[in-house]
Amino acid sequence: MKPFTTFKLALLVPAALLLQACIGGGNPDPGPTDPGAQALTNPGPYEICYYDNGISSSDYASARMFYPCDLSAGPFPATTLTGGYTNTKEDMYWLAYHLTSHGYVVMAMTPTNRFGQPPVWAMAQKAGFAMLATENSDSSSPLQGMIDLDARNLMGFSMGGGGVLLAASEMGGAQTSAIALAPWLGDDMPVFGNINKPTLMLGSEEDELAYYVEDFYSRLPSSIERGLGMWAGSSHFDWYGDQRSEEGIKAQFRTLVTAFLEVHLKGDSSAYSYFEGAEHDEHVAEGWFSAYDFQKK
Repeated sequence: MKPFTTFKLALLVPAALLLQACIGGGNPDPGPTDPGAQALTNPGPYEICYYDNGISSSDYASARMFYPCDLSAGPFPATTLTGGYTNTKEDMYWLAYHLTSHGYVVMAMTPTNRFGQPPVWAMAQKAGFAMLATENSDSSSPLQGMIDLDARNLMGFSMGGGGVLLAASEMGGAQTSAIALAPWLGDDMPVFGNINKPTLMLGSEEDELAYYVEDFYSRLPSSIERGLGMWAGSSHFDWYGDQRSEEGIKAQFRTLVTAFLEVHLKGDSSAYSYFEGAEHDEHVAEGWFSAYDFQKK
């Protein structure tokens, strides 16, 4: 039996239970609920557990597996998650915390070379995707039988987002969906004709680095469900770091990410309202986007 240690993060628990919930050793909680926020903007109902050991691979440098502490509602949908150039997995924990609180398993990874090129991130994405299946079948894993292998998403930021697009092009539709956050592929303009599953691209109006997001989006096949959101006034550097971010731009980012996963990994069609319904109309009125498109299939 492989050794592992599971930690638990505090998440919206009463003060009397806070000490027990923080047995992970000083890990930050995702922060308070904003009573004025929409349901998918706020943290969800699940406490967050994670482990690091037993999930190593030669195709990424390090990883952490986040999952809902209460496994009674499993199996759960899952996603990979990577940052971008120079980033470590810790730079994306703000998003991992939020998604896990909504009932997702999140495999966060640092690639083998943080100063490499997008294929390094694609390699990590494919390895993390495979590790989700390995953990689901491993009798010594806390997640044995708790991951829905038919509901797995690929997700990454910047070079990690470029790696998602490369991996999705190579995987032949093994993934259920893909989310590329401010994806970067240099000056390459690939045609993503092999991507055949729903894909969401999110970016920033004032991105200093990933300024081809809309061009990448235009190269997705017209036959798939796809969405584009470009945030008004946002920068490339708004997408990572600051694990406690509960307000402002990261709260907006995670809203659409969660909604897309609710639709495609949980089959909750009501979450479409975040893309073309009442919630989306609120976002438009609040001036979230400089460019937006959603093509439902």
